[in-house]
Amino acid sequence: MEKLIFTPLLIKKSYIYSIVLLALLLNSCTLFQTKTHDTTGDAAVQLTINSLHAKQVQEKGLLDSDTGDELALLYTINAYNKEGQLTSVNNGLWGIRQTKQNALILADQFDKIDIPAYRDGRLLIAVSLIEIDDFKGERKMDKVRDYTKSVRFPKLLRVSAFDEDKNLPPLELIDRSFKIAGYKYFKTKQMDVSTNDDLGGTKQAFDAAELNNIINGSKTIKETYEIDGANVNEPYLYIVKYGIQLKKSAK
Repeated sequence: MEKLIFTPLLIKKSYIYSIVLLALLLNSCTLFQTKTHDTTGDAAVQLTINSLHAKQVQEKGLLDSDTGDELALLYTINAYNKEGQLTSVNNGLWGIRQTKQNALILADQFDKIDIPAYRDGRLLIAVSLIEIDDFKGERKMDKVRDYTKSVRFPKLLRVSAFDEDKNLPPLELIDRSFKIAGYKYFKTKQMDVSTNDDLGGTKQAFDAAELNNIINGSKTIKETYEIDGANVNEPYLYIVKYGIQLKKSAK
């Protein structure tokens, strides 16, 4: 029997071919998973910011001149399938706006965002208020807007899970959602949000039963959340009202 002799060159070429083949297989799997996303779902669920009320601004200025806070409101809605895997995200942004004492910003100033939801699935929303004392802040926010008001689908079906994501702080979840949408390092690099810039936020999780109530039209969620605290002994209080409701039947 003729012996096969594997030279180092042949082994090297075989190794390279194996790597290339594996890369092509992984890439085809990624494309396959992306194409198989259900972009309609069983219903479209909408997140609406109804109002933001500045009951007490943090920065009143010299001699109580009421200069106001430079605010941005960030919000996201994440949908999961019945296995608890993340299927899509949608992000919203309002600001940067100088907001004075007792200012009331109504719903028409905020973009509504919707997402395809699934029966027996899950839903996770987060709202966060930040203050950006930066002359470049508005320019930075303009870049962020390109990644809002549009449903984005993860490249892989198993990017994260509902049971893990629901434990993230609101701003961390929003930062992650922007990353999935294509805008990396929103919090740490692009906006450089410090501890003092994060005024606070809220997060709400909907399990399968609660989501089915929304999809069946028997439940509309309206929430009021107070964002309060103090930075450098300067107290603040903001009240944000938002709603979760069925937008339309997608199937």
